[in-house]
Amino acid sequence: MSVTVRSMIIAAILIIAAGLLYRFSGVTGRLSDDEISSRFPTFEATQFTGEMYDETGQITHSMFSREVTYYKSRDLVDVTGVVGLFYDHEDVDQPFRGWQMSADKGELIINKHATLQGNIKVVPNFLGSMIKEITTPYVYYDIENNLVSSPQEIVLKGDNFINQGSNYVIDIKAKTFVIKDNPHAVYYPDGV
Repeated sequence: MSVTVRSMIIAAILIIAAGLLYRFSGVTGRLSDDEISSRFPTFEATQFTGEMYDETGQITHSMFSREVTYYKSRDLVDVTGVVGLFYDHEDVDQPFRGWQMSADKGELIINKHATLQGNIKVVPNFLGSMIKEITTPYVYYDIENNLVSSPQEIVLKGDNFINQGSNYVIDIKAKTFVIKDNPHAVYYPDGV
């Protein structure tokens, strides 16, 4: 067989092989819509600002975050550098009475639970609060049962007291706060 015929046969085989590879690589390399929605975020934002309102139009929550990532398929919201404001409108003299919370990062499974991690600080945004500052490195919030808990240490500071301990549970409905491990309280007399 001559070199020209042999070259033509090899070229034909390579063209057929390339066509088959092209055809089948397009089918196996594509992701379905379900795979895309589970692997990649639905929404990403930097320098995010968001607010929630109740049915009467009053603001209930504000959130500011350096980064927000939302995965619709998992009902998951990831935040970094978060500051949240929670408003209580029952006090007519201070209509924006509430609490400000900040943390390094957090994760929320919508309507189920949330976790916050790193340098968590909670302060009142109104005058006259007995508690002036709450700090802890980790918090788990069970949204369904309205319970806040953590095995980590928590420190509550007021004008004339410091309470601290670890392995705590806060029942928001019952308005109870229980420190299970290493509770320690220091109370200062007025005027000191």
